[in-house]
Amino acid sequence: MNEDEVPAGSAATHFEEEVSASSVHTGTGDIFNLYGSGHESVMSRVRGPRVTFKRDLRWSEQRFVAPHDLDGAREKLREHGTALLTGPPGSGRSTAAKVLVNESAGDESPYALLTDEPYDLTCRLADVQLLTDHRLVLDLLDASEDVFLTRMRELPEFRARLVNANAHLVVVVPNEFAHHLGDELRQFTARISRPAGDRVLRRHLEAEGLHPTQDQLDSEDVAAALDQSMAQISHLATRIIEISRYAPHSPLADLLAEAISEQADRRDEAAKLVEQRPTGRERAILLASAMCQGASADAVFFAAHHLVELLGLDGSEGPRLEQPGYRGQLKDLGIDIAPPNRVDLGRWDFDRALLEHFWDNYPDLRRTYRQWADEVIKMDLLTGADRVSLVDRFTGQALRTNSPDHVIWLVERWLEPRNHRSRPLRDFGVQALTNGLNDIRHGRHFRHLVYEWSKDSGLPDEVGQVLVTVTANLIAPNYPDQAVVRLHHRARRENGLGTPTAQDALLDLTAGSDALLRLLLQRLRIGLRRPEPWAADFAVFARAADPRRLVDTTRMSRPLVARQEVRADLVACWRALFAHRSRHTHHLLGTWLATAGLISNADLLLAILVEAAQESVDVLAELYVAGRDWSETSHGQPHVVVRLSQLIDSAQGLQNQDFAYPRPEEFVR
Repeated sequence: MNEDEVPAGSAATHFEEEVSASSVHTGTGDIFNLYGSGHESVMSRVRGPRVTFKRDLRWSEQRFVAPHDLDGAREKLREHGTALLTGPPGSGRSTAAKVLVNESAGDESPYALLTDEPYDLTCRLADVQLLTDHRLVLDLLDASEDVFLTRMRELPEFRARLVNANAHLVVVVPNEFAHHLGDELRQFTARISRPAGDRVLRRHLEAEGLHPTQDQLDSEDVAAALDQSMAQISHLATRIIEISRYAPHSPLADLLAEAISEQADRRDEAAKLVEQRPTGRERAILLASAMCQGASADAVFFAAHHLVELLGLDGSEGPRLEQPGYRGQLKDLGIDIAPPNRVDLGRWDFDRALLEHFWDNYPDLRRTYRQWADEVIKMDLLTGADRVSLVDRFTGQALRTNSPDHVIWLVERWLEPRNHRSRPLRDFGVQALTNGLNDIRHGRHFRHLVYEWSKDSGLPDEVGQVLVTVTANLIAPNYPDQAVVRLHHRARRENGLGTPTAQDALLDLTAGSDALLRLLLQRLRIGLRRPEPWAADFAVFARAADPRRLVDTTRMSRPLVARQEVRADLVACWRALFAHRSRHTHHLLGTWLATAGLISNADLLLAILVEAAQESVDVLAELYVAGRDWSETSHGQPHVVVRLSQLIDSAQGLQNQDFAYPRPEEFVR
C-alpha cells in the first residue's frame, strides 16, 4: 500500500472530544514520575535497547534450534530466492523464516517484515518497495483465507521483481491453507517439523546462563510442559529467567516448578466463579478487582461502583444499607486485602483469567469498558503505578479481542492537551499508544493513526512531539520507510520548536541508511514539483543533500551521486531551488562547489548543478555568477569555477575550444 494513501475504513483522527474536568492526583501510594514533555514521556517507555528486526534476528539465532529438515528450505531459498515454509502448528515456522532470511543476507542487506500484507486485502505486493539485496518475511499464519489466496495470486509477479533486485523472500504458510498451493508455487515449498522441546528450552536457558540437567528436563511435569508450541516454550523460558532474577539463589528445579505451576489455565476457574455470582454488583467487583489488582480496597470499590452506574444496575438494587457490606463481599468472593490495604486475587494470573472471561463473554460491553477505563483512571484513589497497570490491562484485552479502535479512542482522549488541568493524562495516552504500536497484530492501526496525525496541520504541538518521538523510536527500528514518510509530513507542518524536531529526527534517521536517503530524495523530488512547494522541503533538501556523503566511497566503490536514480532526484530538487530562489541555495551551492574541489571527478557534482539550471539561460548565468563570487572568497577554488564555466558553455552548445583561458585565476576575475 502506498504510504500516502489512506485505507478505507481507517479510524478517523479527531481532537474534538468533550473533556471531563476531573482532576487526577497521585494519591498516597507509590511514587510515579511525571514527565515534562511528550518526548520524555515516550522515552520513559522505550528505555533500553530498541528491538529492531536485526536485533530480534540475533536474539532468535542465539536460541534457535533448527529442525533437522530445515536444509530443504535453505536450498529452496538459495536456488530460487523464495521459500514457502510450511509445517505443523507450534513448529516455530515464524522464527525459522527470520533465521533463514538472515542466513542468506550480506552485511548491508536491508530487512523488512511485511506486516500489513497478512491482514489487509487492500495492500498489494506490487506496492512493496524493493531495494537491492532486500531480505523479506511474509508471515501469513494469522491471515484469512481470502488474504492468503490474494497473496498467492500476487506472488509469481512479485517474484520477478525479487529476482531483478537480487532480493530474497520467505513466506510462512498456514498448514490449513497449504493445499491451495498450485504447481508453480509448490516447487518453492519446504515443510519443517517440530524441534525437540527439551532442546529448545535448554537453548533458551543456557543463553541466559542457566544450565538444566537432562534429568530435570525429563521430569514428568517439565516433559508435559514441553509438549507445547515453540512460542509457549519460549514464554516458559522467559518466565523461568524472570523468576531467577528475583530469586537468584533458588535451585533451578524450584524455578522450573514455579514457572510451570504459573502456566495453569485459570479461565475455567474464573468462569466458574463468575457464574456462581448472579448479581451485577458482585460481578462488577470481580471485574474491578481484576482491572485494578494491587490498588487500595476503596479504589476497587469505587471502580466497581462506577461500572454499576455505567451499566445502569444501581436502579435495580435495594437501598444501599440493606445491601451486603463491601468487605464481606470481598471475603465471600475470595478476594484478599493484603498489606498495605491492597486488593489481591491470591492466584497467579487470575486477574488476566477474569478479564478474559468478561471481555470474551460480554463483547457488547467492550465499549462500556472503554468509557469505564476513562473514568477510573481519573480517580483520586489510584496511584500512578495503579494507573499504569490499568492501562496495560485494558490495552492488553482490547488488542487481544481485536478492538484496537477502543485503544485509539483513549489515546486521542488522553493526549488531548485540554485534559492537562491538574495532572496530565498524556503519559497514559503515550503508554496506550506505545502498547498499540508494539502489538504484532494491530500495530499497523497505530502506525496509521500516527500517519494521520503527521498530515494534520492543526495537530497540537504536544501531540506532534509525541508523534516525532514514537516515530523515531518505535516505528523506525522495524519500519524505517514508514518512519521517513511520517517524519517528512510532520516536518512540513511543525513550528520548529520541538526537541527534537521532526526535521532533526528525519535527517538523523536517513543519515544511517543510503536506502532511506534515496527514499527521502524521491519524496522531495515529488514535493518540490508542486506549484507551491512546502517551505520545509527546501530546508530538508539543503540538509539532506550533503555533498560529502553523496561522493563518499569509504563504504562502497560507487558513490551515491553516481547512481542514475539518485542523480535524477538531485537534479530535480536543485532545479526547484533555482526556480523558487530558495534562501537555502547560496549556502548549499558553496558547500557543493567546495566539495567538488576536493574530489578527483568534480563533474559528479558540477554536472548536476548545470543540468538543473540549463532550462533557463538566466539561471545558468546566475549559477556562473554565484560560482565566480564564491571563487573570490577566502575558501574559493578558481579551478572549480573554470570547470563549472566549461560545463555551462557545453550546456548552451558552445565548444570549449572556442575560448582561450590563459590561467584559471584570470578567467574568474
